[in-house]
Amino acid sequence: MRAQSKYNASLLSAVPLTDEQRQAAEEKFLRTLERTLGSASAVRGAYCEWLAACSLRAENPLEASAPEELQAIARWEKAADAATRHVLGLMKIPETGAFFELHVWNSRTH
Repeated sequence: MRAQSKYNASLLSAVPLTDEQRQAAEEKFLRTLERTLGSASAVRGAYCEWLAACSLRAENPLEASAPEELQAIARWEKAADAATRHVLGLMKIPETGAFFELHVWNSRTH
């Protein structure tokens, strides 16, 4: 079992899954991200940096993104895509329309 962290994941899939299958996939996704990025705090940090960079791009679509913003986006998307493909393949869940959402909270919201 993973240590308590300030995030969780939800698997959204068009394929019917049992609660047990869905929970196992979500747990594997989080463990894979933690292994890829180095720790639970690194997962949370990379995701928050990705959100911030995407928000900046949405607010200022005509401005060139800073290299740090592009790096944050690429880092998260590469890790999340690899973790998704790994878990869906491992659990034989069709990739069509399946994806994970990460839910992050801070100490004031949980």
